[in-house]
Amino acid sequence: MFITTALAGAVVMNSCTKKDAKAVSVSFSKDIIPILTANCALNSDCHVGSYNLNDHIDLTDSMAYHTITTAGIISYSTPSQSLLYAEISTGVMPKAPYNKLTDVQINLILNWIEQGAKDN
Repeated sequence: MFITTALAGAVVMNSCTKKDAKAVSVSFSKDIIPILTANCALNSDCHVGSYNLNDHIDLTDSMAYHTITTAGIISYSTPSQSLLYAEISTGVMPKAPYNKLTDVQINLILNWIEQGAKDN
């Protein structure tokens, strides 16, 4: 009986934790920009400046929000089908020799898109 109760409690706690994680508001300036700066806006071979080698996707601090929301790389209606999310979640971006994003970073970006990709 104790094992069943403990297991049921763990399942409830786990589901609450996942639900609560999505309820937390993701901040573009505090959560997303640091990820982009550290992993995507590295040099002109990456996403720096409007004339970079990657489809003119400028992810520097001052241009990232405008670029992301106007370049067609996010989908408000189907966030998990956004090009931004698809490329980071499948490991296409960042390209070698740079490290792939962590699951936490990937989920933050998805949650941000799901929350309406606000400039906050």
